[in-house]
Amino acid sequence: MKMPESETQTARQEIAEVDLIAGCRAGEREALEVLIKKYQPAVLRVCVSMLGSREVEDLVQDVFIKILKKIRGFEGRSALFTWIYGIAVNHCRDELRRRKRRCWFSLQALPAETVEQIPLEEASASEQMESAELRHYLRVAMNQLEPRYRELVVLRDLEGLSYEEVAQASGIDEKLVKSRLYQARQILAEKLKRYL
Repeated sequence: MKMPESETQTARQEIAEVDLIAGCRAGEREALEVLIKKYQPAVLRVCVSMLGSREVEDLVQDVFIKILKKIRGFEGRSALFTWIYGIAVNHCRDELRRRKRRCWFSLQALPAETVEQIPLEEASASEQMESAELRHYLRVAMNQLEPRYRELVVLRDLEGLSYEEVAQASGIDEKLVKSRLYQARQILAEKLKRYL
């Protein structure tokens, strides 16, 4: 009996992930390169979103050093990417504590789906200005969110993690994730209401 294509693809991905983890644990250079290539864009987006663009490349490198040091302890209770997000979020929290000040949010690495981006060749000058203005106000509103709200918005709304994955990555209960996200979205909606 032949397995459905979706199940076959899922099985291949799980095998590939198991091989990737085993290769990283064994210190295989190729596996380490694949891990970094696969997850670096997501880790970079989390760091930029939570901390701003200053010194973010060094922070991303630090996150991957932590990941490689801890990979032997990965037990597989969550998906690998959820575990990696958790390390990235915790590293950003540590950095926020070290900086002891509120950090700004940068939209440089947002996925295109988050803020509607109009192609320059098709947009009028006024449409381009409105789009840039909206991004500015969204950046300001995100900057004003408390870090505990901002990280959840980043993980759920920008990175697209499920509520369960956000709870695992942030280390809080799923109900609390939903409650805080609701509050964060209400705050953002109130701040952006006059611009939309």
